Amino acid sequence: MEIILGLFVFILGLCVGSFVNMLVYRTAVSYGLKKNKPKVKEEKFSYCDYCGERLKVWENIPVVSWLLQGGKTRCCRKKLPLTYPIVELLTGFLFLGQFNISSLIPGELFLSFLIITFMVFSAVFDFYYMVLPDFSTLILFLSAVVLNFVNGSLFVGPTEYLWTTVGAAGFLGILNVLTRGKGMGLGDVKLAFFMGVLLGWPKIVVGSYGAFIFGAVVGLYLMARGRVRRKTLVPFGPFLLLGTLIAWWFGDFVIDLFRQWIG
Repeated sequence: MEIILGLFVFILGLCVGSFVNMLVYRTAVSYGLKKNKPKVKEEKFSYCDYCGERLKVWENIPVVSWLLQGGKTRCCRKKLPLTYPIVELLTGFLFLGQFNISSLIPGELFLSFLIITFMVFSAVFDFYYMVLPDFSTLILFLSAVVLNFVNGSLFVGPTEYLWTTVGAAGFLGILNVLTRGKGMGLGDVKLAFFMGVLLGWPKIVVGSYGAFIFGAVVGLYLMARGRVRRKTLVPFGPFLLLGTLIAWWFGDFVIDLFRQWIG
């Protein structure tokens, strides 16, 4: 039974990942970040990113459609991004991971899946366009508040979550001011409110520290490969979200290891 449930959750994650890909594209269009939007007759249906033709049902099967079509559109044979199946698989595995480590309480599970969905969306959108949409950050923040309300965390330490949230946003806000928005964007500062209310203390330290470590490692690697220069702007949102995910799932384990090491 658990295997069947796990398979169902994984497939659900694949479908949600397909939705994330669509949402990234349509949000970019609405923000004016897509210059060559195709003419579309029916916006409510899925359509080709290039020619605007309405997609058939079998063209919307996560991962499978991309593989069967050889990574190209059926209608105009344009190349589809490799990130499409990657995002779908990533969301599927994240859903499965969350399902395996969380309780089976429907409300908590739904909120956790909602948080993962918009964490993936924000990371992908920031990676592509270096923008963290406010609506996504707001959904993440509110979902985290409701999740901690449902599981009782806010009743245990409401003041702790308040100070953690303000402290996380304040720290990134100071970096935003010091770097004049180049080293730390305002979208990252807003994202810190979500991080603080989801993680609390001391997991926020794990999440923030992890984000800076991952960002530094990837930045040094890209500089060594000649992909970026020292002053090249690199989106930091994906690293913040990665650090948040690790702290959310493994924060207690990391903190226990640290305490054993210093003890």
